[in-house]
Amino acid sequence: MEMLIYLKSLGRYLSESPEHIREELANELRERLHRKERGCWTTQFTNMPEDSDEGASRLARLIVRDPDAPASLLARLAISLDKEVLERIAEHPRVSSHTLTALADSEHVEVRQAVVDNANTPYTILVAMCQDEDVDVRYRIAENPNVSIKILRRLEDDENPYVAIRARTTIEKVCAEYASEAA
Repeated sequence: MEMLIYLKSLGRYLSESPEHIREELANELRERLHRKERGCWTTQFTNMPEDSDEGASRLARLIVRDPDAPASLLARLAISLDKEVLERIAEHPRVSSHTLTALADSEHVEVRQAVVDNANTPYTILVAMCQDEDVDVRYRIAENPNVSIKILRRLEDDENPYVAIRARTTIEKVCAEYASEAA
């Protein structure tokens, strides 16, 4: 029964996707059927080790490129070990804050940087990421003009002088833009 529900939701997703994404996904699924892969493909689709199921990884890469991919599907794909898939999910405009929260703890710096840049990232996650061990993640927060001034103020005291200076520069830039809009 669960497989039937899953296939119906995948069918609905495919019918609502942009044309080029639908074509690529259909081609990939056709190739997989021709290779007569065995086993429950739902399991293969959601458990994607980097080197084992390249077909499932390719499907995931196609889906995360779709700007209309539903948040629920992105959340299922977020268990991937494929760094590229995780990074695209973290950048996706429809990704849920729950999924972003999980991706904020990724072992991949690029994924954490993408979480910082996503407008849907919760304030509390950005505050926690101000303590990230990687200076590039903190620098990415410091250069983001869409981040709260309170968060930027925290980074003004960062141990890394580049992060601290960048946070000050971003605060000055945001304040100058606000002043020019108010005038």
